This record gives sequence, structure tokens and C-alpha cells, in this order.
Amino acid sequence: MECSWKNHSIRITGNWVARYLFLAPQYELWLDDQRIDAQGGPRLHPKLEAIVELEDDTSEDDPSSEEIPRYHIEANILSIAGLRPLCELTIDGEPVSSERIKVENTLNPFLVIFILITTSWMLYIGPDVLRSYIQ
Repeated sequence: MECSWKNHSIRITGNWVARYLFLAPQYELWLDDQRIDAQGGPRLHPKLEAIVELEDDTSEDDPSSEEIPRYHIEANILSIAGLRPLCELTIDGEPVSSERIKVENTLNPFLVIFILITTSWMLYIGPDVLRSYIQ
């Protein structure tokens, strides 16, 4: 999911990583190609948030103001097994965007489950049966 806000690009990405044995995605919050938060794991509602200081156009209009404004960026994600997670992006409590996140490497959890099932099956039937098929 990607959106623009006050001449800045905000992006939320998802990826199946080895950290959770490829069974739970990890989500990242990016602001102008800089990662500002990461969260993941076996959670139904991961929450990404950050407080950022950005110099914007309003500070240039008022040169007497030396205070840099702070913004609270928050992304609430509804992730049911990482399948088409829905993300609601808010900045200072105001909704900015609500879209689905494209999660990368969706094949990884299926490969891990397949490997676990086949390894369990081989341990269950034992080495004698496997040897008879090989010879």
C-alpha cells in the first residue's frame, strides 16, 4: 500500500520472513524510502506507528516559527493469516488511506508446511519402507 501526503511518500509493505518460520508475515512502515517501524508475527491486529518531525510548507511561510511540527503516523492492520491484510492509515487521528497490503513471498508458508508434512511422513513410515522403494 502506498499513498502520498504533504509531498511525502508513505508505504506499508508485508513479507513472509524466516523469523517466524515463514508462518507469519512482517509488516514495515516506510516514509520517503526510510523504514520507521516494523511489526509482525502471529498477531491478528499488528500496529505500526511512529512520531516524525517534518519540515513542511507552513514553516516556510512563517519564518519566526522555529518549531518543527510533529506528526503521529499510525497504521492499523487486520491480518488473518496474512491473507490480503487490510490497512487503515491515520495521521494525527485523521484517516488518510484504507487499502489492502500486498504481501510478498506468499509461497514461503506453503513450502514450509509441505516440508514439515513430508518429513513427518518419512519419520512415521520409517527407514525400512523408504529403502524398499529406493532398491
